[in-house]
Amino acid sequence: MALPNPTSAVGSRLGAVINQAPLAGKLTILPIVRFSAIPVPVPLPPYVAMFNPEHWEIQESVRYQTAQPAGSDGTPTPTYANTERRKLTFELLIDGTGASGEKREVLADILYLKKVVGYNGDIHRPNRLIVIWGTQLFQGVLESMGVKITLFRPNGTPLRATVSLSIIEDIDRTTGQLASDLRSSDLTHFYRVRVNDRLDLLCHQVYDDSRFYLEVARANRLTTFRAPLPVGKELVFPPTEK
Repeated sequence: MALPNPTSAVGSRLGAVINQAPLAGKLTILPIVRFSAIPVPVPLPPYVAMFNPEHWEIQESVRYQTAQPAGSDGTPTPTYANTERRKLTFELLIDGTGASGEKREVLADILYLKKVVGYNGDIHRPNRLIVIWGTQLFQGVLESMGVKITLFRPNGTPLRATVSLSIIEDIDRTTGQLASDLRSSDLTHFYRVRVNDRLDLLCHQVYDDSRFYLEVARANRLTTFRAPLPVGKELVFPPTEK
């Protein structure tokens, strides 16, 4: 087992992406020219949501073939065809009344959001996007954008609007590791102990092998692995050697 190393290659890439979000905790949409170890952003400021969405929905679909051979009886057994790209949907509220303490010009905000997520004439395609919200990160391209005006000024200009966005996943080989490899046993993991947690079971969860409990105990300077784990303590699970 390797020594604990909190900064893995994938973790560094993830940090590089998140550091481009100007306001921590606010949903941010980064327009990207191309994905790489450190994604290359479009020369536009990212779009920062006025309010975080009330929901973050990711749809995953699996397609099956159900063709029945000629002459066979009964219901055909579904055969796996492919897994479709995931889809992220959420809604953003834009308010121009100032009731929340923040005020935006709704129409200008909508037009800028459309510029961030929409077609880019310089690259002759819609911008690639990285959507960041807290620990959530989704990479893709715009599928649809809907705008619903819910309040108007007397002159007819929008005063409040809800924008619905649908983002289709678009993952390159490098950034795809941000989602998959972060769960891999060859990366450093951190875990905060809960009531009734056991070190051997946690090792089995991380490494798919409970025999690493002695190495994990040493890495965390635990004097004994038999005593109950201290609730609230953050444990380090070092990467395994390949």
